[in-house]
Amino acid sequence: MSTNPISKLDAHESWALLSGVRLGRLSASGAHSPDIHPVSYVVHAGKIYFRTGAASRLLSEVDDNDVAFEAAWQEIDNAWSVVVLGHAKALGNDERAELDELPILDFAPNITDVWVAITPTELRGRRFNLV
Repeated sequence: MSTNPISKLDAHESWALLSGVRLGRLSASGAHSPDIHPVSYVVHAGKIYFRTGAASRLLSEVDDNDVAFEAAWQEIDNAWSVVVLGHAKALGNDERAELDELPILDFAPNITDVWVAITPTELRGRRFNLV
């Protein structure tokens, strides 16, 4: 293994990596304890967007709250992780038309959903050399 197996990523590379995958993990604090939710997401205009059910527990936990979001990838000889700290906010129908055109995975096409935007306050990216 390398003598320095972890390297920091700059903001440009971190955003590029985030833009290249479609699944991430969102951490939120519920009524009783923190939880982690897998979400399909898309990066657009410096924010992270995802959809969730209009009546979901996830929406009630994240709307107008601070959250942590992570996306990561592992290959044979390297891996990366990007963590975004930010504020999540459910969006209204007036923003929906533009967002519905974004390339996001749709795991629940038959539910009434709401778009949520995460506005970043901090971005941390790391690359790991695994050999």
